[in-house]
Amino acid sequence: MNAKWWSCVLALLCMPAEVTLISGTASQSPLFISNVWINSSFEIKCATFLPHPIGLSLNRRFLGNEQILYLHFSDGVVTKNTILDKFQNRISITKEHQDSGANYQFKLKLSRLELEDTDLYYCSWTYLDEQYNNCDLKSNGSIVIVREARPVKECSVPTVDMTLIYLSIAAAIGVFLTIVGLFVRCRRLKKNFQPFRGYAPPLPPRPSRPPQTSRPNQPRNIYTHQQQTADHRPYMMASTKTYGNFGNL
Repeated sequence: MNAKWWSCVLALLCMPAEVTLISGTASQSPLFISNVWINSSFEIKCATFLPHPIGLSLNRRFLGNEQILYLHFSDGVVTKNTILDKFQNRISITKEHQDSGANYQFKLKLSRLELEDTDLYYCSWTYLDEQYNNCDLKSNGSIVIVREARPVKECSVPTVDMTLIYLSIAAAIGVFLTIVGLFVRCRRLKKNFQPFRGYAPPLPPRPSRPPQTSRPNQPRNIYTHQQQTADHRPYMMASTKTYGNFGNL
């Protein structure tokens, strides 16, 4: 690959002088294409200021200066003829608007690239001079370097895997916060907990006792209260009768 690349650079520097002199009437872009990979594609734009060209051909320089395809113009009809079999069904042609002022402008797209497609590609316009002789007008060319497949980074993680990792982390954080919230709530409930006490009806008011008067120099009769209590109980009766051998009660 490095040898082909240096060959492309040297070939571009050593192109014939007539190509540089007439590049003002035939242009091609881009000049250098390096970021193309196997099975990818690249595009080349070819334009000319010739009033009435009769054909356009795409050529490659390094591998025997081969002609890849030829486009023939006749009464506004473009006829495509692929010369090399290895480029069959790999090249598409699109006619573009003359926005740059050129009379004719085409976009050539080469797809399904291979490593052997590394080369210098240039456009050649065919026209008739004043003596009706066929002449070729070549453009400056485009260097195309096809690289091998891009290496897969071992540390790269697909988007789906990263999404699953982020969701797992978010779920773990949510569970942790939930557990912490329940723990704090239980601590608060335990701190403010008060046991339930059953309803007890209010006690009836106690009967008020009559005030007791006592004389200061008279000893208190301990039986006075009992006698007064007995007097206020009509269901208790005192009798002097005797009841058999039991005597007085």
